[in-house]
Amino acid sequence: MSAPRGPLPALWLALCFNTPLVAAGLFRHSADAATHLFFADHYRRSWFALWEPRWFGGFSVSSYPPLVHQLLALLSIPFGRDAAFAILLLSTLIAFPVSIWYFARIFVAPAAARIAAVVAVFLPGLALAAYAYGQLPTLVSLTLSLFLVYAFTRFVERGGAAALGLVAGLSGVAFAAHHATPLLFLPPALLAALSTSLLGIDRVLRGPRLRRALVALMAGGVAGAVVIAPFWLWAAGGIHQAFIAHSSRVNLLNDVGAQSLYLWGEYGVLPALALAGLWRRADRRTVALAALALYLFVVGLGGTTAIPSLLFGQQWQWLTYDRFALWGAATMLPLAGVAVSGLVSSRLGWSRALAVVALLVLVTYSGANAIWAKIRSPARDLQPVAQFMNDGRTQWRYQTFGVGTDESELGYLTSAATIDGAYYSARRLPELTESGIGNLDTALWWDPPGWTLRRVLGRANAYSIRWAFVADRSYDPYLVTAGFVHNGSLAGGIEIWENASAPPLPAGALSVPAPDLGGLLWGTLPLAFAIGTLGFALASLRTLRPEPTIERQWSPPVSAQPAAALARD
Repeated sequence: MSAPRGPLPALWLALCFNTPLVAAGLFRHSADAATHLFFADHYRRSWFALWEPRWFGGFSVSSYPPLVHQLLALLSIPFGRDAAFAILLLSTLIAFPVSIWYFARIFVAPAAARIAAVVAVFLPGLALAAYAYGQLPTLVSLTLSLFLVYAFTRFVERGGAAALGLVAGLSGVAFAAHHATPLLFLPPALLAALSTSLLGIDRVLRGPRLRRALVALMAGGVAGAVVIAPFWLWAAGGIHQAFIAHSSRVNLLNDVGAQSLYLWGEYGVLPALALAGLWRRADRRTVALAALALYLFVVGLGGTTAIPSLLFGQQWQWLTYDRFALWGAATMLPLAGVAVSGLVSSRLGWSRALAVVALLVLVTYSGANAIWAKIRSPARDLQPVAQFMNDGRTQWRYQTFGVGTDESELGYLTSAATIDGAYYSARRLPELTESGIGNLDTALWWDPPGWTLRRVLGRANAYSIRWAFVADRSYDPYLVTAGFVHNGSLAGGIEIWENASAPPLPAGALSVPAPDLGGLLWGTLPLAFAIGTLGFALASLRTLRPEPTIERQWSPPVSAQPAAALARD
């Protein structure tokens, strides 16, 4: 019996490795899962409305690309919120190694690409993003972007209307899932892939390929601009905010904790495997890939080097660099596939043992990353708080203190509003935009003297904040000074504080305006692009000719083939 071809072994490994972790609900303890479920809840309530009144005193949901949230909203109707997140997360984690297999075939041999897909299952940064950070949109967009790089390369080398449509469609859905991933990852990735198609080939072939590359780039750019046009309009008129500290921006040489999380926690032993793979096979393809991986690795070090500030100017302080580390790790996988493939195929026992040890180390890192969030922050039951607010008190706003990351769940457990929230880029209130802190729930962690906390509580009546739910007694003196009075407790050790003088919210403060043109586009284009992309993918599969590019790496040089055949578009 012949060995399994393609990414099937990696697909089954991804299913076996991630199904227990997803079924255990580890994603529920992640930093951002509740935020994405909150956005999904918005679309369940008002699919075409761009305004959401429950966070930050009201904000526009066009501040975050909608596709993943809309898919969560649709899945939650028959399955419920948690199951919807689990289904989409597991599907993404299974699709990721397949996308790595496609991506790797641009740069390395088929056998190495298959091994790269297997290693991708146990990528430490993938487990961090999925189970500790809850960055589902980032993972979906990265997976789509890797498919896009392959589709782009195939179109450049072979042309075809369906292939061009697939490039445009994948670009649109990648932007609709998470804008930063295609905006920051795709340009260098496409450049590296393009170099493998243009360098070292006959001049007769180079011209048509370059023209097709420009057509593909324009089609992808237009698709990315159109599918989330309201986002670009929102970003153009965005409100300036004070920068918020993030540990991925520190100098990793001076912070052991950040280093363990954003360096070793993202890569494990992957850089060593990548270097071994480059040493084993250094050609124009692997060198181009190594340059891409090195660029993303260096940028992913954040404030350790001056590179991010040189590239992005002052805005470098708004980016989080764990994503660059994840992208860098993903681009190292094909080189790691070369190394592991060489070790496994060797007749030397120690060589095979070394491959097994490397994979075991990666598995250990991934498993530890998956359970890290659960150990770090045990879940807190906020149903009592939601029931308290839903019991005839939604005409006032509430605020939590010391509850932690779980406080985001209240966004979809109650119809009541707060001026706090967990997606900081969307904030509009000056008390928040000028503060330099993240959320008010942990205001004293961000700002130990409590300047922002005093400023906000001093305007509690102006914002109709009547109820405060406190899980950390450090906030009690600030509440007393602001005129709040202790008014009982709830299950789970959460204390209730009341500001009885707070007036109810104005009429209509919690209502959602009627959909406008932007809302109609927002509610239709992302899903329409997703459906269209699936159609182009099926059409491309049906018309697929023998494998391009990488198989030719071991065939006669392109320049030796007849010019008439090479010029065929």
